[in-house]
Amino acid sequence: DITSATRAYTGPVAAATYDGPTALVLAKQQATGWQKVWNSVSEKLGTIPGVANLLNLKVTDTSAYKKGQELVEDLKDKYETSDHPVVHKVEELKSSMFTGSEASRAMREIRVRDQAFDMNRFVQSVKLDAPVVVKAFLKHDLDTLSQHCGPELMERFAGIFKHFNEQGLFEDPSILFIGDVEIVEVRLMDDDPFIIAQFHCQQLKCTRDKFGNVVDGDANTIQRVYYFWGLQQERSPVVTAEGKVLPPRWVIKDMMWQSMLALV
Repeated sequence: DITSATRAYTGPVAAATYDGPTALVLAKQQATGWQKVWNSVSEKLGTIPGVANLLNLKVTDTSAYKKGQELVEDLKDKYETSDHPVVHKVEELKSSMFTGSEASRAMREIRVRDQAFDMNRFVQSVKLDAPVVVKAFLKHDLDTLSQHCGPELMERFAGIFKHFNEQGLFEDPSILFIGDVEIVEVRLMDDDPFIIAQFHCQQLKCTRDKFGNVVDGDANTIQRVYYFWGLQQERSPVVTAEGKVLPPRWVIKDMMWQSMLALV
C-alpha cells in the first residue's frame, strides 16, 4: 500500500532496553533494516564524495561500491520497462535527472538510507500527501502542517497566516482536482538528499471571511495553482514499538506556489 512520504510518525517507538553495559551494545542490537545498510557502507567504503563530511572514508573499487552502482542501474531499468503513466511522467525527466554527477550521488545516498526506495512509489506517496498539505495550507492549519513540514517552513507559514488571521480571512480550501506529481530535480543539499517535486491543483479563486462569506474573488471561478515542494530525506529510519522499520521520512523543507491561471 502507498503511505505518506512526509507525515511524521507520532506513535510509540521501540524501547531502548538491553542487558549490555554500554551504548555500543545497544547500537548493535538496534542495527536493522536501513541502519544495517548505513553501517555496512560506513565500515566498508564510506559514502559518495558529496557526503564525505558524514564519513571520512575514501571510496574504493570494492564489490560493495559496484553493488551500489548496480542498484542505481536497476532503478533506471524499472522506469524503462514500465508502462505505468506515472512512470512515463518520471521517464520524461530521467535523462536530465540522472546524468548530473550530483544527482547520481544523491540517488546513491537515498538508496543507502532507504534500500527499498522506489521513485514511482515516492511519486505516488507525494500525491497522497498533496491534498492534505494543500488543504491545511489554505485553512491555515498549522497543527497539520507541522506533521509534514520542517521548522523553518513552519515559521514562514506562521508569518503569512498571521496577516490573514488578524483580518479573519482565509483562502477557500476547496480542491477540485490534483494533477500528477513530477520530479523536477534530485540533488544533495547540506549532505542530505533533496528532491524538488511539482504538481498542480484546481481550486476556487476566492477569499472568505470567518463567516464563510466571499470577500475577494469569485466562488464560481476555478484556478490552476502550481506547487513546488522541496523534500529532504531524514538520515535514519524509525522503529515502531511493534518492531516495524519505517523508512526515513521526507520532510517538506520548502514550498512555493506559482501563477494562478483562471480556468473558468
